[in-house]
Amino acid sequence: MAFDAQSGNGGVTPPQPVTPNSTRIMPPVPQAARARSASTRAQQPAGAHRAPNHMAPPKATSNAGGSAPQKPKNRKHGKIAAAIVGGVVVVAYIAGVIAFSNIYYPNTSIAGVDVSLATANTAAERIESSLANYSMHLTGCGMDWTFTPAKGTFSIDAKAEAQAVLAGDSAFLWPVKLIQSLATGNAKENLASLEETTKATYDKDAFNQELSAAIETFNQDRPGTFDAAGAYDADAGKFTVEKARSSQRINADTVTKAATEAIEHAQSTCSLDDSAYEPLAGGATDEQLQKACDAANELLGVNVNLKMGGATVATLNGDQMCKWITFDDSLKPTLNHDQLAEWIHNLAVTKLDTAGSERTYTRPDGKQVTIGGGTYGWISDEASLAQMIQDAVANKQTGDIDIPTKQTAAKYTDAGQPDWGAYVDVDLSEQHARYYDADGNLKWESGIISGNPNEGNASSTGIYSINNKERNVKLTGKKDPETGEPIYISYVDYWMSFIGGAVGLHDANWQASSSFSNPNAYLSVGSHGCINLPPSKAAELYDMIDVGDCVVVHN
Repeated sequence: MAFDAQSGNGGVTPPQPVTPNSTRIMPPVPQAARARSASTRAQQPAGAHRAPNHMAPPKATSNAGGSAPQKPKNRKHGKIAAAIVGGVVVVAYIAGVIAFSNIYYPNTSIAGVDVSLATANTAAERIESSLANYSMHLTGCGMDWTFTPAKGTFSIDAKAEAQAVLAGDSAFLWPVKLIQSLATGNAKENLASLEETTKATYDKDAFNQELSAAIETFNQDRPGTFDAAGAYDADAGKFTVEKARSSQRINADTVTKAATEAIEHAQSTCSLDDSAYEPLAGGATDEQLQKACDAANELLGVNVNLKMGGATVATLNGDQMCKWITFDDSLKPTLNHDQLAEWIHNLAVTKLDTAGSERTYTRPDGKQVTIGGGTYGWISDEASLAQMIQDAVANKQTGDIDIPTKQTAAKYTDAGQPDWGAYVDVDLSEQHARYYDADGNLKWESGIISGNPNEGNASSTGIYSINNKERNVKLTGKKDPETGEPIYISYVDYWMSFIGGAVGLHDANWQASSSFSNPNAYLSVGSHGCINLPPSKAAELYDMIDVGDCVVVHN
């Protein structure tokens, strides 16, 4: 069987019979070739089939039809499409790089001017035209300050700034930068660093003076320390980190640096962040401050109204308690009991104890009187009150506490106000006495004769109360050192004492009736200090007045 490389039938053709007409003329074989062929045949085993040496060996195939294998067409098409897409992406990227090397990204502003998608030259023109109305607004950390340069004192190399910003826009990163700029939604200030462009020219002295004043004003009500007063939120009724942070001061150097950089680039806004604050409590974290606040809140809880005569005199709650809580270096809170005791004492002196204090009132006839001294008024039991309050604090008590007292008055009023009801007004300057009921109605009046000042027996002024009422009383004076006998003995029908048992209102039948209508009679026939009344008037008053009623003796 002969091997035919040109045949389409598997490369094999059947042997053909030799006929005269089909004699195959073979080309002559060179001598050397014949020698090699003979040698080769001699080396082959007997019976081995030898293919003609001018034929190529047949190629193996698995095709049923015997044809050569072919590559899938769709794989070839995919590679072509990928190459086209890659080319388009490369071209688009290069185009973007070229574009954003010459124009700004969207939502870009310089010196407060929107330069989105503008060239550097256009941006410079816009900046120049806006400088006449330039101002810089600083905000953040609670600051809100605007600096407006005086006319003709501010200028900037707009072209250099525009070029510097564009140069820093990172055109080769334009896909990322473009997405970021579109995501902002509003124009974002973009400025070159101070090393990349010319600084603005402005009045530095005016700028620094105004900024320093604004920082000082901002800090003046901020102690910059973590303490109870600064950390207690009265609205929330507890200690909070947010309130504590409101006591932080801003650092003048940090704020000045940020504001200076902004104005030197003609930046229209400057936003401060938390780095502008000075450290609070040694730089404590919010977690540490919260722990301190929680511990301090455990000391609160009491909420009581202190009452006297049915009126609320003071309220003890967190708003007051927070003033007595202190924090040590480790932020541990402690209640200062000494300050609590001092508060109770001050409360007693200034608001509770009115006996002997000066009070002002207007008499129903219009005369205004200011008088102090005497014994009438409230006297609190300070020791008992202190113990009650300390117990209330320890137990976190709520409700009302009636203030324990040693002496009471008719009613409780603010300091300096009359706290009596019915009273006798003894006017020494007029030598006249009047009795008013609790509603201020005049119920009785009479001329009087008070103590003789010329003999050292002037009647004592002050606010007192009727401490005793008696009938048919023998009044005995001090003993005369020379005789050992009382300097006087008087018998009265109506005795109404108001200074111990020695001084009071009483009838004086030994005085002439005319003396009670003479305002100067006391200078010659005055008493030893008591208030003399006509017998009939003494009887009337005796029937009206009660023990405990107030007696005000004044000039």
